[in-house]
Amino acid sequence: MEQFSPKERILAFLDEAGIPYTLFSHPVTDTLPEKLKNDAAAGVFDAMHCKNLVLCNRAKTRFYLLTMPFGKRFRTGPTSRAMGSGRLNFAEDQALAELLCTTSGRVSPLELIFDTEKKLSFFVEEELLSAPRICFHPADDTCTVVLEREDFFDRFLPLTGRSAGVVTIQEEEQ
Repeated sequence: MEQFSPKERILAFLDEAGIPYTLFSHPVTDTLPEKLKNDAAAGVFDAMHCKNLVLCNRAKTRFYLLTMPFGKRFRTGPTSRAMGSGRLNFAEDQALAELLCTTSGRVSPLELIFDTEKKLSFFVEEELLSAPRICFHPADDTCTVVLEREDFFDRFLPLTGRSAGVVTIQEEEQ
């Protein structure tokens, strides 16, 4: 039996669902200026890059996927409260592999297709609701999938049997 990579499975899911997307390859990047440079080279504009964090409670019995603008700073205490939870920690690599078939640095909500038991609660930072397009790694940090906001929220998420909880992450005052 032929085995497909998580990336191939994600792209096949999008294709089978008829969800349009743009896919482009690039070197691994860690900063927003590098990401924007890659976007421009691929002809992609007005797309919001996302930071995706898998979090868990101390007992490791509840898991959360938080998607937020790449440039926003994650602060554990306020974000945990905004998500209606006690203090959250980063989930371990084993949980990433078991829940989303991925590793650290490659997490995205596109991998929700692998969480068929719906062990993860999904949250987005409110800014994503107004982004025209959203960028995610499809379980591979050397390429990016760009989706229209409506296609992600109104088509993709329902196909995973999910909706997104919305949180506001306040920037610290300087």
